[in-house]
Amino acid sequence: MAISIIELVGKSMKLDKAMVPENKPVDNICAQMITVMSDMVILVDLDGMVILANQATLSLLGYSEEEILDNPVQKILSISQDKENELSSNKTMGERLLDEALANIEGFMTPKEGEPIPISLRSSAIKGCPRIVSGIVLVARDLRPTKKLIADAARAEAERRKRKELQQAYDELKRLQEQLIQSEKMASIGQIAAGVAHEINNPISGIMVYLHSLVNDLENDQFDRKQALTFLNDSKHELTRCSKIINRLLDFSRQSQPMLAPLNLDNILDESYSILDYRAKLQDIEMVYHIDSGLPRIEADSDQLKQVFLNLILNAIQAMPHGGCLAIHAMQVNDKEKLTKNTKVVRIDVKDTGCGIAKENIDKLFTPFFTTKEKGEGIGLGLAVAYGIIKRHGGDIRVKSSKGKGTTFSIFLESKEDLE
Repeated sequence: MAISIIELVGKSMKLDKAMVPENKPVDNICAQMITVMSDMVILVDLDGMVILANQATLSLLGYSEEEILDNPVQKILSISQDKENELSSNKTMGERLLDEALANIEGFMTPKEGEPIPISLRSSAIKGCPRIVSGIVLVARDLRPTKKLIADAARAEAERRKRKELQQAYDELKRLQEQLIQSEKMASIGQIAAGVAHEINNPISGIMVYLHSLVNDLENDQFDRKQALTFLNDSKHELTRCSKIINRLLDFSRQSQPMLAPLNLDNILDESYSILDYRAKLQDIEMVYHIDSGLPRIEADSDQLKQVFLNLILNAIQAMPHGGCLAIHAMQVNDKEKLTKNTKVVRIDVKDTGCGIAKENIDKLFTPFFTTKEKGEGIGLGLAVAYGIIKRHGGDIRVKSSKGKGTTFSIFLESKEDLE
């Protein structure tokens, strides 16, 4: 037989029937409201015994009505020990639930099975006539969805901060890499400068001779117009050559943002070769330079690749202080040497007949600040920077060496051109 909420409360709390006026329409509305509420609604008497629990409570906790009704509310409800300590132990459970300290708190509901369920809890007195407290209504809301949203938001914020920190770290690393590349570039210029000074000094000496001859001819009234034009044209040619050498060094030393663009390797190799050709000749080094025809274009930063080739050529020259042979060869490699399938790959070999590298040092060559050179000839950054540049271009750099026989560095770079 259906029992109205008012009747149930009145019966369980032994309310005087005169204090509970009959109002069936209101009863029905209240019953329906409590039944359909998604929050848990629990009525307890002043002794803290459960006298009603709505369907949301039963469904969420997994109990039947018989397992909850007429049981202490502590069976399904717990609050924090801190809140418990704030309450007087002389009060009944019902009186304690009405304490202002528990008016709006968080606690836990204990299901029949599983982990305790975090809840927000609101308590309110049930008053009869004349406004005498006869029980307590507890409204509890499952906080798991809210806590999940908060946790998800916190996790998203943590991930956002982590991404931001990673981006900042990446930007800083990129900046330091660019500084390292520039530092190594300037160190290379220091190594190249002596040879360039000799290379520029010779044409300047020639120009000085031409000018001295012209001055003498003019002073002695022996001016020969044809010979003067020859001297001036020769001087112009030598000055142009000096200008090209200086401009190449200036271009190389200039700090610029990496910029990938389609380019032909032969132009970069030509410029790198021409800067160090004179120094090689000073050391009685034979230069063998060959670029296969029809090489596919690659997408790269010309300044950075030029830095790599200059470093490798300079290393080769330094490895042959008493002369030798330095060979540079660019070619398209066969299928077995390709980095990935369905790509064209260009290979550039820089080979010397110098002192070679000890076997135990091969694996250390690309380690920053590792060097086998004499003091003042290098700081051990050149190959490390070269390795980083080639890897950032999606390529590879390999080395073969025999002590006393020479060394070959091979660079592999993929072309963006489609295979035919």
